Amino acid sequence: MELREKVTSETENVAVLNKPLSFVIVMVGVAFAVFNLQLVFADEHVSALKALLFGVMAFIAIFVVLFWVFDSKNTVVNDAFISKGKTKIHWTDVTDSKSNDFSIVITAGEKKVVVNYYAYSNPEDLMATIKKNVKRSLQAQE
Repeated sequence: MELREKVTSETENVAVLNKPLSFVIVMVGVAFAVFNLQLVFADEHVSALKALLFGVMAFIAIFVVLFWVFDSKNTVVNDAFISKGKTKIHWTDVTDSKSNDFSIVITAGEKKVVVNYYAYSNPEDLMATIKKNVKRSLQAQE
């Protein structure tokens, strides 16, 4: 395990957050939340159920936006492993992967990492790196 950790500190992270997209998503989420909170605190009479609904929607908008940005920022993809948050999968441990045009799910036993390509500044290189490492790992296991 010590060898793996030494190798990973010397390799470059391919998953660099797309900062302009993240900024736009944060601004849209904040605008949505502010709009909903204005409806909650408006001078007009709003039923308690509507106020609760708008307040919950504002909270959900902020939570989803912040989760998406911080979750994407904490992703590391290099030639040794892929990690997202506390979940870390070494390429040699990969057992399965499923992908579509927007994301890939990488599995190693009970661990799963989902990477949404377009959250990152260079999605084409990220896709190529992930697919190369998954293919190499699955071929080595055969």
